[in-house]
Amino acid sequence: MSIFAVFTSMFWFPKPEVVSENVLEFLKFEKDYLYGEWNLSKKLLTLTIPFSFLALGLAFWKRNLVAGIGVVVLIATGKMIWSIQNAGESGKSILIPAILGLLICCVLIYYGFKKLEKK
Repeated sequence: MSIFAVFTSMFWFPKPEVVSENVLEFLKFEKDYLYGEWNLSKKLLTLTIPFSFLALGLAFWKRNLVAGIGVVVLIATGKMIWSIQNAGESGKSILIPAILGLLICCVLIYYGFKKLEKK
């Protein structure tokens, strides 16, 4: 559900009135990265996405709350590190939204697990 919310967030969040220069620079970096040359290292790095979703699915299939939250934390941390390492100062613009999103996601996962345990 949280992944669906992220993918559709552009439709239910209002367009910001003012956009930080760092955010614009980071979005340009990501766009250039995606449209740039796809060498072997970029292709291998991209494979971490389906593998992380596979690990997430496996953790929840096994009903392992700690492993599931651990995978979510690793995914978010990996994205934050990649952003700062590759985009520099503009990559830091995602830190606060990413950390807040991670915390909300972890709380919702925990709440969902506890609700399912009662059933």
